Amino acid sequence: MIRRLRFKISCVTAMLIIALLSSFCFLRERETYDTFCPSSSYSHTIHLSNYDPSLLGTRADSPIFVFDSSIPGESVFIMGGTHPNESGGILSSIVIMENIDVEKGRVYVMPVANMSAYSVTLPGYAYPESYTIRTSWGEKTYKVGSRIASPLDQWPDPPFYIHYPSRQGLSYEEARNINRTFPGRNDGSLLERASNAVMTFLQVEDIDYAFDLHEASITYPVNQTIVAPESSFDIAYLASLLLEEEGVELSVEATSESNKGYTHLEWSRIEGLCPFLIEVPTAFIDRTPGAMTPSLITTGRDEFLYKVASYGFAGVDYPKEGIDISRRVATHVVTVDRCLEVAGMLKGEEGVSISLPSYKEIIEKGVGFFIHEDDEGSLSIR
Repeated sequence: MIRRLRFKISCVTAMLIIALLSSFCFLRERETYDTFCPSSSYSHTIHLSNYDPSLLGTRADSPIFVFDSSIPGESVFIMGGTHPNESGGILSSIVIMENIDVEKGRVYVMPVANMSAYSVTLPGYAYPESYTIRTSWGEKTYKVGSRIASPLDQWPDPPFYIHYPSRQGLSYEEARNINRTFPGRNDGSLLERASNAVMTFLQVEDIDYAFDLHEASITYPVNQTIVAPESSFDIAYLASLLLEEEGVELSVEATSESNKGYTHLEWSRIEGLCPFLIEVPTAFIDRTPGAMTPSLITTGRDEFLYKVASYGFAGVDYPKEGIDISRRVATHVVTVDRCLEVAGMLKGEEGVSISLPSYKEIIEKGVGFFIHEDDEGSLSIR
């Protein structure tokens, strides 16, 4: 009897210790933020709460970093982390912020659109907490997030998510996917208010070009693609021709009215704004790879996924060596650059002028070459 009681006490004690350790890991993840060293074009930081005060103090109050030339011109918005498990979008935003030279106009960068999803990983998928990039000065570690906001920040999920204002019905958990909640509303859920704040920001700051940086699974049909509405389709198409000359193959797909709540559709309803959504391929968020390790993010290589692709089930050409993060970041960066180059050709002196690392440079030197060591001027994404 005493042995059984001791055994039960030991089991309960062990479970309490495991639960305590797990809670520490969870809280650490919630309070960890990536850092970066901004370029000399950095001006100041604003937050979504500047456009909706109800977001102040919440995990939807995303920071927006402003890079200003002080020379009149057009304005650009670059957004990563719509889905924070798509690490390439966040890292591309960071590489842009660390290396951009704004020669004319102004550039706003929001590296993480869904800060709540950035604070956790996706339950049930055994995601690693972070991944590491090797640089010339050492290693830099970055967070891995989730596709949807944490239920700690927005709960409960509705039995059936009804998009506002279209009334289109979607899966219940899409209520926590910020790429389904645009244009949002100021009296809605946390993410609806965040979406509404982004829409307000785009209008108040008179943004001319807006980019949403994504990664797509290898088996997803819309991949290695610029998705653009009518207002920006010509720019996207001409940019794809310039990219082809550099060896970057991107298709261009027109935005569909059925994509209710998506950035590229809802942003296009703002007069004078040209939106673009850029999809590049990653093995990490696919449903068919093997172990969910940090190397799957950095190398993009998975033998099982390669076999799946060899049977014709991939949406893109997936080589045996994978598609590494340098290539994915390079594609994001050069696509933004070429779209703005085309826009400048069309607008002339009224446009925006920026300088970014080239596709060839990022591929040859590796993305780590363009990541700077933190110093007293470094900023946190919070």
